[in-house]
Amino acid sequence: MKSAWIVIAMLASTPAAADDRSDAEALFRNGATAYKNGNFKAAAENFDRAYELFKAPEIAFSAAQAHRLQYQADQNPAHVKRAIELFEIYVATTPEGGKRKDALAHLGRQRDLLRDLESKGQQVVVAPVKETPSIYVSVALENALITIDRKAAERYTAHEVEPGEHVVEVSAEGYEPSERKVSVTKGQAIVPIELSPKPAHISIKTVRDARIVVDGRPVMGGTGNVAIPPGKHLLTIYARGREPVTRELELRPGQTLALDVPLRTTTRRRAVKWVWIGGGVLLASTLVTSIIALRADGAAADLRDAADPLDAAEADRYETQRARRDTYRTASLVLGTATLATAATALWLYYFDTPSPDDLDRPIERPDATSGGFTPVVFGDGLGMSYGGRF
Repeated sequence: MKSAWIVIAMLASTPAAADDRSDAEALFRNGATAYKNGNFKAAAENFDRAYELFKAPEIAFSAAQAHRLQYQADQNPAHVKRAIELFEIYVATTPEGGKRKDALAHLGRQRDLLRDLESKGQQVVVAPVKETPSIYVSVALENALITIDRKAAERYTAHEVEPGEHVVEVSAEGYEPSERKVSVTKGQAIVPIELSPKPAHISIKTVRDARIVVDGRPVMGGTGNVAIPPGKHLLTIYARGREPVTRELELRPGQTLALDVPLRTTTRRRAVKWVWIGGGVLLASTLVTSIIALRADGAAADLRDAADPLDAAEADRYETQRARRDTYRTASLVLGTATLATAATALWLYYFDTPSPDDLDRPIERPDATSGGFTPVVFGDGLGMSYGGRF
C-alpha cells in the first residue's frame, strides 16, 4: 500500500441510515488498518461487513482486493470466488473511471484461477452463514483488550453467545476505554469500536519567561505541562534574549514526555553587559569633566571678584580658567550625549531582543480534519477508497 493517496472524487451513493453508515465507516477504517498491516483475512471480513451496511462500489473493490490477497496466503478457493463476486459488483456499478481497468484485469485473472482450480477437481465451498448468536468485535488496535460479559475475547473473531443482551468492553493503553451493550437474538452482531486516544502531555522545564508554541499556535508561557493530541508536532520554545529552540516530536496516545530545554543567551543579550559597562565609563567621564568645568568656572569667578580691574597676570590666569571651563564643559556635553545614546542602545538591545517570525521555524501544514467521509482513491494495487476526518 502506498503512503500517498490521490483523491479523485467524493463518493456519491444512496443515503444510508446514520447508524449503518457510522458502523460501515468504522468497519472500513479497521479493515484498512488490517490491510495495511498485512492481515488480509481481517481486512476481508471487515470490508465484507462494511459493504453489507453501505453498498458503495469502492468498498466492494477493497473487499475483493483483500480476498484476492488472502487466497495467496491460505489457498482457500472460497476467497477466489468471493473476489470474483465483488469485482463483478464493482465493474457493474462503475461503468467508467475509478479502478475499473484494474478491476477488469483482476477479474479476468481470478476467473482463470477459479476455472483452473475447478478443472483440477478442487471443491470451492463457501461456508454458510451461521444462525447461532455470536458477537464479532472489530477494533484496529493490536494491543486492544476485549471482553464480552467480562470474559476475554479476540478481535476479528466471532464469539458465540446466548441470545439476549451482552456487554462488550474494549480498552488499550493510551486510549479511553469503551463499553457497549449489544442485543443478539440470532446470527452475528457486528460491533465496530474505535477508541479515542488520550491526549499526550509534555512537561517542559525551561527559562521562566519562555513562550511555548505547538504547530504554530501559542500554548502557554513559562514552564509547565502542555496537553496536545498524539501524533507528530512541531514544538518551538523562545524567550526574549534567548536563542529559540525547535524540535519535532512524535507522541503516542497518553504519553508523558519530560523535556529540559535550556535556552542559550543571544549574542545581542550578551552584548548588553558590555554596552552598559561602556555607558558607565562614559557616565563617569561625564561627571569628571563636569566637575573640572565647574571648578574652572569657580576659579575664574574668584579671580574676577578678587580684583577689578585685573592686572596682566591675573587677566591671563582668568582667561586660562575660562578656556579650561569651556573645554571641559564641551567635553562633558559630548560625553553626556554619548552616555544617553549608549544607555538607549543597551535598553533597545535588552527589550527588543525577541525572535522575529523569520527566526522561528514555520509549523508543518496539516489538512483540516474537522469533516470527512468515504472518498474513492487510487494508490497502486491497494484499496478502492479512503476515509478522512470525522463522520
